Amino acid sequence: MCGRYALAKTLDDMAEDFGAVISDSGLWDWSPNYNISPGAVVPVMAFNGRRARKIVPMRWGLHPSWKKTPPEGRPLFNARVKTAAEKPSFRTPMRRRRALIPATHFYEWERLDGNKIPYVITEEDTELFCFAGLWDHWLVDEGISLLSFTILTTAATGDVKHLHHRMPVRLPVYLWDDWLNWDKKPDRILQKMLSGDDLDYWQVGSEVNSGRASGEELLRAV
Repeated sequence: MCGRYALAKTLDDMAEDFGAVISDSGLWDWSPNYNISPGAVVPVMAFNGRRARKIVPMRWGLHPSWKKTPPEGRPLFNARVKTAAEKPSFRTPMRRRRALIPATHFYEWERLDGNKIPYVITEEDTELFCFAGLWDHWLVDEGISLLSFTILTTAATGDVKHLHHRMPVRLPVYLWDDWLNWDKKPDRILQKMLSGDDLDYWQVGSEVNSGRASGEELLRAV
């Protein structure tokens, strides 16, 4: 699964690295956060109407467009990639509203002798990568929508699988635009998702267990 992650980059960094435009530039801001949890509003990359990459603020925890009530309870922050196309909450977003969620690290907790030991995980060869996700928009009021997303997960592979049996879906860079393009079939793209072989990880302190902690020191190895 993926229940916490870090994004240690600015909006300008992401726009340059991804060749993307920042939505409503100057009307919202983002500061690096090393402990993002469900419910947070974060930068997400999707296609605009011209099929160009755009960075948009979205809430982590998908709220389906067909819901009659506002978000409540536990947010839908993860979706299993094998069953997402069958679930009412994710079926339409899988076809029409796919996203990439920028990240620099993510966290998992290994269960050991009744304790949960936190680890930080990152790609070995890049400072900034993306999770594959889905987004939706829920009408709050006339002309106002809540944009929200979920991160797709798959069975863990590679060395990280002993930390947790699930991991976030990542795709090769050359398939990013295909993933965002609603005219492309997602099944074929997902057949080429990345394994966990390119991931590095190390144990970190228990401070990350607190949702109030968000500084760079959370990445320090112990």
